[in-house]
Amino acid sequence: MATGKEIKLKIRTVSNIKKITKTMEMVSVSKMKKMINRATASKEYAVKALQLLANLSLERDISHPLLETGKGEKNLVVVYASNKGLCGGFNANLSKKLQEITKNKKRELEVITIGKQAERAARRAELNIVASFIDFNEKTGSDQFFSLQKTILNLFATGQYHEVWMLYTEFQSAVSYVPVNYKILPPDINNLKHFFLDKEREERYEHKLKSLERYKFEPSEQEVLSKIIPEIVHACLYYAHLESQASEHSARMFAMKNASDNAGGLVDDLTLQYNKARQAAITQEISEIVGGAEALN
Repeated sequence: MATGKEIKLKIRTVSNIKKITKTMEMVSVSKMKKMINRATASKEYAVKALQLLANLSLERDISHPLLETGKGEKNLVVVYASNKGLCGGFNANLSKKLQEITKNKKRELEVITIGKQAERAARRAELNIVASFIDFNEKTGSDQFFSLQKTILNLFATGQYHEVWMLYTEFQSAVSYVPVNYKILPPDINNLKHFFLDKEREERYEHKLKSLERYKFEPSEQEVLSKIIPEIVHACLYYAHLESQASEHSARMFAMKNASDNAGGLVDDLTLQYNKARQAAITQEISEIVGGAEALN
């Protein structure tokens, strides 16, 4: 049985761990809120660009290489995960979803990974990694996603890929986040509409699809599409990153909360053990004193 001194040391150690996990929980709450606000703010431009694309593609007989599926037999998937652990089942759920997609694939898959954990998940699924980005985090701005956007557009332009998809964790609420898969090239307007809009805003979006049939575009429609489609792809990539980051911090918040609660329970158990050990020591000392006194008599 551990001595009172040993138990007291354990109590101090567990209490220190509880302070750390509680601090990490509060930090994750703050970061999660920041990511949600940034994700909400990033939608506005994307929605306007999507409305323009919808008007052009629905009302005018136009074509563009980025609006057509590629001739290749493979699909490219951009996979988002974290660089760090201690976030519950966040990475495990995404890895499971990737395994599911790989198992049910109709075409050969190749991936671009965002985060160290995404790279590990792709290797476990035995997928070919075309490119890996491990420097993206909650501080990464939208400008830094242009390199990823150019990589994807250049790969799609070669014709070796049929479609381009994104696999990331969608933030639904502080207690709900699920891995989802969205197609970004060629852009599917209905698909992207659900991606950027909630149900309430979706109805308002439909009313804003005004006819542009009588308008003359300067520059031409082709030039507008050449600008607007890459911008939509960029907006999708950045928004998915923000959603993934918000989900990661939410998962870490709950993981640290559970760790703090478990540490508190362990401190209570250790305190009870310490009190029992101290009481046993006192009882033993009293017995020894009484026994010594009787021996003297």
